[in-house]
Amino acid sequence: MAPLVIFIDTAVMSVLLLGASHHLEKQDGTIRTMMVMPVSLGQIITAKTVASMFLAMESAVITSLAVFLIHRITFNYASLFLFIAISGAAHAAIGFVLSLNSRDFSSMLGLLAAYMFIFTVPSILFSFQIINARYEWLLMISPSHSANHLIASAVMEEYKPGLVITGCLYLVFLAAVLFKFAVFPKFRDNAVRG
Repeated sequence: MAPLVIFIDTAVMSVLLLGASHHLEKQDGTIRTMMVMPVSLGQIITAKTVASMFLAMESAVITSLAVFLIHRITFNYASLFLFIAISGAAHAAIGFVLSLNSRDFSSMLGLLAAYMFIFTVPSILFSFQIINARYEWLLMISPSHSANHLIASAVMEEYKPGLVITGCLYLVFLAAVLFKFAVFPKFRDNAVRG
């Protein structure tokens, strides 16, 4: 259960927290204020992404500590934190895309529910062995499953090199593309409109 708990916190909570903070800042007019500060748009987005990744790391530390104290189980912590950083960045980008393409927090929750139904639920079903292991390569198209596979690999210390490399490259590429082509232009547009 530990990999699943860490995965849910890394993937879903990153998206949810970014969406909530964005819509609260938009509602309070904080985004316009940030645009006149002596920092670049890139620095604002980077700070929000790092904060989201930090929360995912914090959750993983607490979960890892609980598992160690209760069951005396240790993980490969270096791999785990690397995979959480990669997964957290990709899901922060997804969180930005969902929040920037929604009118308010309620509509963002609707988009998140649709995202989870399409991308997260199959990965959870795979974790419970409801979906056959032979379909894992197909599931790697899902950012959630790629993140889930990476985190489970670090926790279980069962690495499939092809899937791990594919998952890492895919999530890094996805984050880079989303930030460059979806988040930066849309964030600037939303900030100007308020």
